[in-house]
Amino acid sequence: MAEDHSTDGFLVLPFPQPGPVIRRLYRHWWTIENGTQLEQDKAKERPAGRPWDPATLGTSGERLELWRWLEEVVRWFNHEYAWDTSQVIPDCWPEHPHLVHEIAVMADARRRAGSTSNSGALEEWHRVCVPWFLSRMRDSIKGHCEERHQAWPARARHARHVGQESFDLRNLRTVEDVEAAGFRSGNPWVKDVGGDEINIITGEVRNAEEAQEIEREEEIRKQSARGRDPLPPEPDRRYQ
Repeated sequence: MAEDHSTDGFLVLPFPQPGPVIRRLYRHWWTIENGTQLEQDKAKERPAGRPWDPATLGTSGERLELWRWLEEVVRWFNHEYAWDTSQVIPDCWPEHPHLVHEIAVMADARRRAGSTSNSGALEEWHRVCVPWFLSRMRDSIKGHCEERHQAWPARARHARHVGQESFDLRNLRTVEDVEAAGFRSGNPWVKDVGGDEINIITGEVRNAEEAQEIEREEEIRKQSARGRDPLPPEPDRRYQ
């Protein structure tokens, strides 16, 4: 007979629960969805990461706890749902960004489904989430990591994509498209940062605020040259 602390005798294993740091993040988003108006307003003032989107977690503590939780979820999933080898999440899943994204969403969906008051959400997780996850994993992994982790097959293509030559070609095509839209619409000016506007056809840059400032400085210079007191400066609207 299994010992009291052992789960060897269980027919099914319980779904792993996240640690206190991740639970606090979930409470934050639960409050934004279900809290009172005052609670929602206060929660929205505090930025928080989304455990189902790992890239949004900004602290080492949050990320460490998330990785530990996802590791437990993967072990649980492989034990409970992987009968055939094609259904096993490979042990090198952290080496696959696409799997990290997928597992985080799957874990969040299973956590939410298990916390409802009926079986509807859990049935949908079994019927929709699990088959789709396994199908996408098989399509992306194929047989590359059957015995051990394989190098990224698309690495060369990705390197070519982020290379300068490839970027220049894509940028040229987008510029041509934008210029064509400017010709057709008759309005080639597009807004840029800092209040600048750029003419996508001629490359001319203009800034209305700077133009007004230049005109005012010119007027002050002319008045000073005529011996008149210059106009009082207008307040700087940037600091109002």
